[in-house]
Amino acid sequence: MKALAITLAAAALALGATAVPAVEFYVAPAGNDAHPGTPDRPFASLERARDALRTLRRSGAAPAAATIWVQPGLHSRTQTFVITAEDSGTEKHPVIYRAGAGGEVRLQVGRFLSAADFKPVTTPGISARLDAAARGKVMQAELATLDLKNVGPFPKVFNNGGGLFELFFDDQRMPLSRWPNEGFTTMGKVLDKGDWSRGASRHGGKFVAREDRVARWNAGRGVWLEGYWRVPWEPQTVQVKSISPDTREITFAEPVNAGIGSKYAKPGELGDGKEPWCAVNLLEEIDRPGEWCLDFPSRTLYFWPPGDLRTARVYVSDFRPPLVALTNVSSVTLRGLVLEGGLGNGVEISGGASNLVAGCIFRNLGGSGLLVRSGQGHGVRSSDFHDLGQSGIQLSGGDRKSLAPAGHFAENNHLYRLGLRQKTYAAAIHVGAYGGHDAVGCRVAHNLIHDLPHAAVLYGGNDHLFEFNEIARVAQTSGDVGAFYTWHDWTSRGNVVRHNFVHDSPRANAFYMDDGDSGDTIFGNVVYRCSYGPFIGGGHANVVRNNLVIQTERGLHLDARGVARGYATNQNLVRRLQSANPQQPPWSTRYPTLASLLSGRRDIPAGNLVELNLAVDCPTPFHFSARPDELAANTLRDNLALTAAEAGFINAEKLDFSLRPDSGVPKRLPAFKPIPFAQIGLVKDEYRLRLPTFNRLLPPGDTRGPAFDSNTDVQRTNRK
Repeated sequence: MKALAITLAAAALALGATAVPAVEFYVAPAGNDAHPGTPDRPFASLERARDALRTLRRSGAAPAAATIWVQPGLHSRTQTFVITAEDSGTEKHPVIYRAGAGGEVRLQVGRFLSAADFKPVTTPGISARLDAAARGKVMQAELATLDLKNVGPFPKVFNNGGGLFELFFDDQRMPLSRWPNEGFTTMGKVLDKGDWSRGASRHGGKFVAREDRVARWNAGRGVWLEGYWRVPWEPQTVQVKSISPDTREITFAEPVNAGIGSKYAKPGELGDGKEPWCAVNLLEEIDRPGEWCLDFPSRTLYFWPPGDLRTARVYVSDFRPPLVALTNVSSVTLRGLVLEGGLGNGVEISGGASNLVAGCIFRNLGGSGLLVRSGQGHGVRSSDFHDLGQSGIQLSGGDRKSLAPAGHFAENNHLYRLGLRQKTYAAAIHVGAYGGHDAVGCRVAHNLIHDLPHAAVLYGGNDHLFEFNEIARVAQTSGDVGAFYTWHDWTSRGNVVRHNFVHDSPRANAFYMDDGDSGDTIFGNVVYRCSYGPFIGGGHANVVRNNLVIQTERGLHLDARGVARGYATNQNLVRRLQSANPQQPPWSTRYPTLASLLSGRRDIPAGNLVELNLAVDCPTPFHFSARPDELAANTLRDNLALTAAEAGFINAEKLDFSLRPDSGVPKRLPAFKPIPFAQIGLVKDEYRLRLPTFNRLLPPGDTRGPAFDSNTDVQRTNRK
């Protein structure tokens, strides 16, 4: 059938026919662009197949369907594969770029290095700087001979990898040299917070290190320290100006935002000794196989290879543009492809409609996996995103003024080990948040998300649906964050978060409506072993109903932070409110209570409904951090605290929190509705034929408790 379709297409091209039932072209790593693109004589490049389809259409032949079969193997690329409007399919007959059977189809833009690019370290001064365990094992490569672009030096302050390329050995990301190798150390004492003003007094902070080893580091050759210098959600990597070997005093070349030293230190203190930091990219700290660094003054790469360079596949991610870009194109499908090896993003979609990414793998990228910036009805389904420098999926689109939905979706995806270069605000899934783009009417469902440094889902905008997602082990190196997190917008309404399972994340709030966020519905979710369950941070008109919170430090939370923080006159909140025109349709009809914030007490939370929730074995089941009069305009009722024995779970040890038939919940809280627990998480479909194995619990011996109580920010900064 495939051969017949190609023959028909070729005949149509030759005879100028105007109708073709289908067309198929083939692309293979060992192909040739001079070939006709048949199974036995495939093209070499995606561009050639795309252009062959364009030529066919321009000739007057209009195939009803088109499939470009991309054969297994390594497709080394040096440029973005661009698909534009003339490459569109139709809703009934999309154009499909599909992986052939028999192995992975790898679209790879890494810059490969050979064993000959590396030489042994022979310079005595360099060998002396190396750790004793690394001497004789570290190799070096001269950047001038490698023709690389993203070679530093680092900026003085950064939080996203500093623009440096990444190094891979047999497809595994190699760690930039780091001390300590795992975790962080802390500052012994803060001497000077620094001055972050723009005046003549601007200067970096100063602190005393705890360890003598800092005396080994040569600030003149470039030393950078990465740390959570002030708050647990804002890591920054900062260049060191000087190190005093005798006193261990370290002075920064630039100040960090708001200065070093905990925001929550006691009056008169500059820090509490708990601010974590580490050193990165130091020759002296290459002390285990796989570590590497760049010496910026000499423009030299130093690397302790974990295996034989002669047989390994070694490459650097030095390509910043996306691997694939779909611009104003519609009804194109990318199916079963592996996208890897770039320093930027995997796929970017803007404009157009109904494009689909399905069954693909995004890995070993320095940026994000998939970005949808506009258009209608684009989606990603049953794809895997892992080992990425930033986020997994970003969705934006629709129109907030008219509340017209984008209709984008992210369904049945597996996302893990993300945020490797940007540790915060690079979540697994973004929906209209922290990307400079709004979103309306997107759906995020049946995704499995785990092992992240910060949030799992960041969202903003309106009328999104988040359902049947499983999230575990998030906020591993940060604090004061939610597995689901949204922030600082009275108008971000209509979002529904239902039937999700958030667990084994003791440093995270499960559902965090932070700093005044309003109008969300949190319904029928299960929370297990987190810091908080649903957390309302001073906002309005949120509905928290029928949730099950288990063995979580604080079950439900509501506070009135807006009083002390001046939300009544906050320029960002008020400007967004006024620009929405809440007294006019469609906003007045879609969110009829929003206009009430134009006048009256908008600094105290109002209209929140917290009811029919179960808190099981929670040390503090209900945590309402406000005076009674500040909570008077909210409804808090029929919430029940009980034990696991009273709740009656089917199998709590195996994380099945469905209620047994003999559960005591129906008698004590009859209105509580059963949660469809068995439907949560990944499912099998035509793109995902097998479900991944996944250790769903925290590793044995993991003692990481809550790094930060989110209510601390309210208590210490609002009511001093």
